[in-house]
Amino acid sequence: MDLVIIGGGPAGYVCAIKAAQYNKKVILIEEKEVGGVCLNQGCIPTKTLLHLAKIINESKELSNCGIELFLNKIDIKKVKAHKEKVILRLRKGIEFLLNKYNIELVKDKAIFENENEIRLLKSNRRIKGERFVIACGSKPVYLENIPKDKEIIWTSEEALDFEKVPEKLLIIGAGVIGLELGTIYASFGSKVIFVEIAKQILPGIDLEIANYLKNLLEKKGIVFHLNSYLKEIDLNKRIAKIEKKEEGEITIDFDNVLLAIGRRPRSDELNLNKIKVDKYGYIETNNRMETNFPQIYAIGDIRKPPLLAHKAMYEGKKLVEIIFEGKEEREIFIPNCIYTEPEIATIGLTEEEARNKGYDVIVKKIPLAVVGRSLTINKSEGFSKIVFDKKERKILGLHLIMPYASEIIGEGSIFLALNLELEKIKDVVFPHPTLSEIIEETFLSVIKKAIHFYE
Repeated sequence: MDLVIIGGGPAGYVCAIKAAQYNKKVILIEEKEVGGVCLNQGCIPTKTLLHLAKIINESKELSNCGIELFLNKIDIKKVKAHKEKVILRLRKGIEFLLNKYNIELVKDKAIFENENEIRLLKSNRRIKGERFVIACGSKPVYLENIPKDKEIIWTSEEALDFEKVPEKLLIIGAGVIGLELGTIYASFGSKVIFVEIAKQILPGIDLEIANYLKNLLEKKGIVFHLNSYLKEIDLNKRIAKIEKKEEGEITIDFDNVLLAIGRRPRSDELNLNKIKVDKYGYIETNNRMETNFPQIYAIGDIRKPPLLAHKAMYEGKKLVEIIFEGKEEREIFIPNCIYTEPEIATIGLTEEEARNKGYDVIVKKIPLAVVGRSLTINKSEGFSKIVFDKKERKILGLHLIMPYASEIIGEGSIFLALNLELEKIKDVVFPHPTLSEIIEETFLSVIKKAIHFYE
């Protein structure tokens, strides 16, 4: 066997298909379903539900344009069935591709017997391979002081497998997972309350953009308690005690609690204690994605942040090129997308990160309203922000908060990856009217050549 891959998520199945394109013999071992968390319990079901939430919100806003629509009810069983239909179709598509590429797919849990052999727990089958790829991903973090009751205390997995919409949903953690699920439940009718230990929502995201989104969500009735942490929960009374660092203790009643405090790598499930991991449990690798055992590689969430499906897919493809073409990993720009309303999409450094690294920073901001398309769709709230190094004349980061930001950031990814000079943007034709014109205006604002914005 040329390649034995443990984990059939975005990193693992993409790696398997890429290796098969090199005519290599591949076995892919997946404990549950192909597609991993992203397809079955993460990206795809979340975005399916977010799309429905967006339609609900827009139907309410149409009255401002002279159109009255009435939302009679939300049939949760049908919503759930629709979500499962989307998942199943994509899962069947991956299984079809694996079959066409003659990749052996085994539904089992794999553990290492030693660095040269794995054992499948269900079948007790032992597999030796020339190379092993660990791609078994991550799992939700659970607070030790919180009782385990999946009916009341949810992780993202239970929140996406709902049977009802709670009247009051308390979400611990205002990061990406919490905000996306909070957006869904707020649109479906829940009163959503966030508790976040950091001083801002979306820690790590540009502060100005995070605060802008927070203000918009507060206008929609979502409540945030920042710089706060969960002390304890009384399941019988459905009450949580929250410590606000500057104000003291408060009490919040709830119907359900969603723990959205992050994810951790599943490296503790491999039975390979000799493999090196960092203090967070991520498997340590070199620039060839090799672990401390040269025949064992690690890709995706289990390797290092960011925990993003497209980063995992990239590593799955890149690893095959490294192994069979002798290439090495290089620094890349990874876009990050947050599917709230409006969406956020970022790539590169934030303004704060750039200044901390010592760059001579220029920051330019363009309001979305200067782009005509935003007014035609009645969605003009938002802005774009570019972080530029004055000395080296290069783009350090691009940050968007606007409708369909996730669809537009790819253009910024291309410009950053190609290290394209801003002056050359003048020769790129953007279609009109489109939201993508914000990219052109933002980039050209740095060299004071923006057309529809004057400062």
